[in-house]
Amino acid sequence: MRLVKKILRLTPFIGLFCFIVPLKAQINSPFSRFGVGNEVYNSQNAANQGMGGLTAAYTPNMNGAFGQSINFNNPASYGGIYMTTFDIGLNLSNSILKRTTPAGKEKSTYLIPNYIVVGVPVSKAKKIGFAFGLRPLTQINYSVNDFSYSQSIGDSIYTNYKGEGGINQVFLGLGKSWKYLSIGMNTGYNLGRKKIDVTKAILYNIDSTSFYQSLSSTNTSFGGVFLNLGIQGEFPLSSSINSVSKDKTEYTLSYGGTYTLKQRLNGKQDILRSNGTFTSSQETPVDTALFQKEISGKVELPSTITAGIALHKKVTTVRGNYDQWVVGIELNQSNWRNGYKFYGATDQVRNATMFRVGAQLSPNPFAFESYWSTVTYRFGVFSGKDYININNNGLNVQGLTMGLGLPIRKYRSYDYQFTLLNLALQMGQRGGGSSNFKENFVQFTVGYSLSDVWFNKRKYD
Repeated sequence: MRLVKKILRLTPFIGLFCFIVPLKAQINSPFSRFGVGNEVYNSQNAANQGMGGLTAAYTPNMNGAFGQSINFNNPASYGGIYMTTFDIGLNLSNSILKRTTPAGKEKSTYLIPNYIVVGVPVSKAKKIGFAFGLRPLTQINYSVNDFSYSQSIGDSIYTNYKGEGGINQVFLGLGKSWKYLSIGMNTGYNLGRKKIDVTKAILYNIDSTSFYQSLSSTNTSFGGVFLNLGIQGEFPLSSSINSVSKDKTEYTLSYGGTYTLKQRLNGKQDILRSNGTFTSSQETPVDTALFQKEISGKVELPSTITAGIALHKKVTTVRGNYDQWVVGIELNQSNWRNGYKFYGATDQVRNATMFRVGAQLSPNPFAFESYWSTVTYRFGVFSGKDYININNNGLNVQGLTMGLGLPIRKYRSYDYQFTLLNLALQMGQRGGGSSNFKENFVQFTVGYSLSDVWFNKRKYD
């Protein structure tokens, strides 16, 4: 048990190290060749991931009675931040990509940082809070080999397509709450990179003629400001008070929505066309046919809209209040077909939609005789269409999620420091059906949340 506590204390520093030290993506997904790469599966807080990715109507009070997790996908929730909270998440993912014709299979396992965020209550009386953090949005990493026969030279051509990069987001948000309404906004900077290398070589040299390999390299760095708006609110439906215990039970319907505006990111592109000898460890160019540096251009990303509702049962006791259970639904939509361009060029993309259903149960956080009564249990499903549209066949996505919210520190009425360990497991499939590709994935997320009462003025010295 002592070893477990030491590991938990080190979790924030491990997460910070993963963000500070540049990590090379370990995925090998040909899907990431299109658009701006693979979207990070359910890029949300670990608590929300356990509920199928439900975020629009998820308020800070739904996280249980011991601490909180920051719902950075809807900035309207920041107005409900009641303690300074440090929140960090790590993803361990495994995927198996299968191809029908010709038959093939590729496995990859990788560990990446999922998010790091800090939430601070500016004014508890006025219900104003802000949050800032960093998270990855997309990943690009693939290496695909292609073999074809050239009639002109009478020989087989080997071509290697290789890419790397992705988009990371630095954000800062502010939220304000009233009794039944909350609004907020996130802004910040999306920083991306997309590097594509295409290497060609003659596979069998049937005569004495010497042929060099050719390399086509396009390296694009891009970035720009984004704006994300959010709204949340709730309607009390009914309430009752227990005549003996005086506990109050209230049923409430909450709603929420977010809108991310279309973005035009500024890009700088380097283009290289050369021949020589190129391997994975060494490049030896012999002749450069074309080299252009820092070509200006635009990368356009589409607008995204999210809307959801949730029904929850709120219980108020002499020790505090908590949401005993929550059930919610949500719909996300992104206009990729008309909203995406990369240096004026379109790609094999389509409008993306995702439908989510999530549920959460907190039996009784104040039943201290049973630890498992204080645990928050989460379940969810999601289904929809990925924005990548390979050969116009599309990629459908389905998944099942489950999660746990584990309070680490024992409750003390005089102590306002809380530690939560949020665990989420996602299992799903992308592709299949009319598509030639099918990807099965499993993702395990660990979220570490530390809440405390900081920055308060002392009333007594």
